[in-house]
Amino acid sequence: MYITDENDIEILRDLILSKKYFRNRGKNITGFCNQFESSFAEKIGVKHSLMVTSGTNALICALSSLDLSEGDEVIIPSFTFFATAAAVIHSKATPVIVNIDYSLMIDPIEVEKAVTKKTKAIIAVHMDGHPCDMNALKKIAAVHNLVLIEDVAQACGGSYQGARLGSIGELGCFSFNVDKIISCGEGGALVTNNRKYFEKSLCIQDACCSFGPTFKESFIEIQPFVGQSMRVSEISGALMSVQLTRLDFILNGLRERKEIFIDVLKRNRIDTVPSHDETGDCATSIYLSFPSVQDAKENLLKLVKEQIVAIPITIRPAHACWQWMHLLEKERPNGNYKKTSFLSSIDLLMSTLKINIPYEMGLNEVEEYAKKISQVINR
Repeated sequence: MYITDENDIEILRDLILSKKYFRNRGKNITGFCNQFESSFAEKIGVKHSLMVTSGTNALICALSSLDLSEGDEVIIPSFTFFATAAAVIHSKATPVIVNIDYSLMIDPIEVEKAVTKKTKAIIAVHMDGHPCDMNALKKIAAVHNLVLIEDVAQACGGSYQGARLGSIGELGCFSFNVDKIISCGEGGALVTNNRKYFEKSLCIQDACCSFGPTFKESFIEIQPFVGQSMRVSEISGALMSVQLTRLDFILNGLRERKEIFIDVLKRNRIDTVPSHDETGDCATSIYLSFPSVQDAKENLLKLVKEQIVAIPITIRPAHACWQWMHLLEKERPNGNYKKTSFLSSIDLLMSTLKINIPYEMGLNEVEEYAKKISQVINR
């Protein structure tokens, strides 16, 4: 969460005093959740948006709306938070993990190789605010009649060739966890242009939503069915309504700072991992790329000695497949999860250091910070 101020406090104060926390209060009553969903759908450029309790549950909603069965396969990248794989398991399907490419995003060539008769969907994960190669993935999905889902948990507001991330695939899944660009502490949203998927997600997120007056008449293309419990309160809706108004302002600030960072690093001949869309990149982080794992390790030690926070990507506890494959082996023992299958991913990730863009710094401070990093690395 990048910005909080008196507006967050004021909207929550008024809501608490009203005692109207429940989002489903009638057909013609527009609450904070409804307001946010409408504004968010417009911001992303889609017809439908639905708030849920987490980014994980947004993925579960999306995958469950596909009516997957045991034996169906969903292709996911080797570099992603475990929630991506967990959501596939919860939807009854089998996660098929493929390697990443030079961009550290899912490799379309590997995706193409992994498609079988059992494949039903591809999940493109826009890690750390970096867009995937969506043109290549859309082409693969179209050729093989697969559903393309975007995991936008770490890239809210980002874009690819002018289209907001989440609007390019058939379903987009967002997280509003405390670590994200805009946040209500914990929450998420699903977006889609497909009315059928939206109606199914309504049922999935609230087992009883078809009985109350708020959504009773919302089911046009499907018959309501037994869902789960992922419904959010008006507290989440209120916070997100305020947070959303800041999204583009925050992204502009991050991009301005990252541009300075990149310029300084380039002038000092320090390599960074390229983005599939530099202008659409959320600019929350920058990947420093080194020729080898040993080079990355040596430079990490130099940076740490100067109290510069650089993160080896593989130190994050649940963001690389070899950190969580053992759980999949228990759930899907025939999934063929072997660490040796991901040596190229391991090499790429271990040769990379992640630095968060310091949003709280002024532009001059950012330039000096980037210069300091350059000097340490080139020492």
